[in-house]
Amino acid sequence: MHFFWTVCVLSLFPITVWYFISFKRMSSLLESRYPEKWEVLGKVGFINNNSLSNSNKVIMFLLKEEYRELNDGDLNKTASFCRVLLIIGTTLAVLAFIMPILIGKYG
Repeated sequence: MHFFWTVCVLSLFPITVWYFISFKRMSSLLESRYPEKWEVLGKVGFINNNSLSNSNKVIMFLLKEEYRELNDGDLNKTASFCRVLLIIGTTLAVLAFIMPILIGKYG
C-alpha cells in the first residue's frame, strides 16, 4: 500500500505540468478564436482573473464538455486532454490524501 501511495504522489507532478501546458494552450485558443466565450469564462489565467468563480466556470466548461459546441478540432483535442488530466489529477490527489489514513489504520 505504501508503494501505491508513492506512485500516486509522484505521478501528480507530471500530470500537473501537462495540465498547465494544456490549459495555457486551451486558453490561448479560446482567447484568439472565441473571445466572447473566453470572456464568459472570466478571462481566467494562471494569475490574472484566477478566482474561485472563474476557476469553477472553466472546470464546469471542461467537465460538461461545452467546448464541443464550438466545433473546433484543435480546441476539442486540447480541452479533452485538459479534461482527462483534470479528472485523473483530482482522483490521484484524493487518493494521495486518503491513502496515509488507510495505511495508518490498516497498514
